Amino acid sequence: MEQSDQLILDTAERIFADHCSADVVNAADSGHYPTELWGALKEAGLLLVWVPEAEGGVGGSMGLGFSLIRRAARYALPVPLAESLVANWLLAQAGLASGEQSNGFALALDALPELNNGELHGVVEGVAFASQVSQLAVPCLQSGQLTIALVNVDACEISEQRSLAGEPRSTVAFKGAVPLASGTVHSGGAIELARGMAALTRAHQIAGALEHIVTLTVNYVQERNQFGRALSRFQAIQHSVADIAGESALANAAVEQAARTVSQPDCEFDDALMAIATAKSVAAEAAGKVAQLAHQAHGAMGFSHEYPLQQYSRRMWCWREEFGSEFYWNQWLGQHVASKVSLTDEGGAWASIARAY
Repeated sequence: MEQSDQLILDTAERIFADHCSADVVNAADSGHYPTELWGALKEAGLLLVWVPEAEGGVGGSMGLGFSLIRRAARYALPVPLAESLVANWLLAQAGLASGEQSNGFALALDALPELNNGELHGVVEGVAFASQVSQLAVPCLQSGQLTIALVNVDACEISEQRSLAGEPRSTVAFKGAVPLASGTVHSGGAIELARGMAALTRAHQIAGALEHIVTLTVNYVQERNQFGRALSRFQAIQHSVADIAGESALANAAVEQAARTVSQPDCEFDDALMAIATAKSVAAEAAGKVAQLAHQAHGAMGFSHEYPLQQYSRRMWCWREEFGSEFYWNQWLGQHVASKVSLTDEGGAWASIARAY
């Protein structure tokens, strides 16, 4: 990792530690938006990591952005840092990158909104933090081609809802909204790659949450006594902690490999999507297993509002479903390999799978 990248991550770590305590996260879940935290992130320019330097951004690598996303998830960050990074990446793909930081994105998993005669029509569900940003990057179709439209939030109809984690997830309707700007993405498979990037972002968030849950659980079982000895002395607890740590390590290895794959300038489209699909599948499956084991190890304490475990388990349950669950991506992997490679070819299927690693 370059020294400049480490400096950016260290700056982010200080902001997270100073402004994102467990109490701040709980307050955000109750509707009290952490404006001080959000302002500190914007002032440090951390939302512009994937914006080119020529456009007023940091010009950071894909790996730097994903590392930032994963570290933020270790604090259950209740602001749209990840969403702003993805939004700015989408805008950069369409030649619309700028130094404007308060961007979110509205990406549909089924039918995309359509841009006709300069007006945007369509509905996107599950948009994260739509009311907390000023603009939305909206992947849409214009004359059959993927286009990124930059839309002012005030021009949209927003039905505010909350996820299981208490975070804003809204239904956004575009009823003739006129974009501030729009640009066509000409690269092949752009729609699938955009959805894949969103899925990989959620996978990195899960991986970051898993890392923190490992720390929480290890500390708890070492400090908590039962029947005259620490919980960590019981063999069943030791097995659970080992399983939690193992699942976290698997998820982190998968997301790190996917980030390396998509960072390569000569990465083939199929290889990028296979690595993304694997990362989201592994991380999502780990989220289910780790949440169960961690809550079992904590007992009733893990469900209390005051203790931070619930902040991470609830977010993981949401993230594992967003932009494709493990079932969705496992099915995609099977269909993709079957359609691209003959299983009777010498090393065919295995070569296709291994090439993504």
